[in-house]
Amino acid sequence: MILFLDFDGVLHPEGEDHVLNGGVDFCFLPQLEALLREFPLVKIVISSSWREQLLYKTLLKPFSSDIGARILGATPHSGFGLPPPYRQREGEILAWLQIHNAADEPWVALDDAYWQFDHCKDHLVVCGSFTGFDDKACAELRARFEEASR
Repeated sequence: MILFLDFDGVLHPEGEDHVLNGGVDFCFLPQLEALLREFPLVKIVISSSWREQLLYKTLLKPFSSDIGARILGATPHSGFGLPPPYRQREGEILAWLQIHNAADEPWVALDDAYWQFDHCKDHLVVCGSFTGFDDKACAELRARFEEASR
């Protein structure tokens, strides 16, 4: 299972200047990491727009070392995803899967930008932009991980 992970609106509330303050918040990351530790075969790909603003090694800094070791990379920058009819985020995810010969791998996207998905909504776990990775999103993501591990 591959988890495509957004940051803003998922790992912390949307609308706060996290990039400019060094990304020190990540207040929902401990809950996500706790869940990921229960599913050690889940790998992570960063799909956040932060990948276009920061160096890859900077993107890894907020993560614990054991979880950071499971991050495979980041999706292609905008403009390098699959073209319409795919929405931007889903096109970038599908492009990453194709580039890495992983099109048949089970995957889920954890994102608050539901409008960035059209054809792949069944792969999406939506977080509220201002509530982030809350108990509801955690329960839904857990169910996806459990289903994939059967």
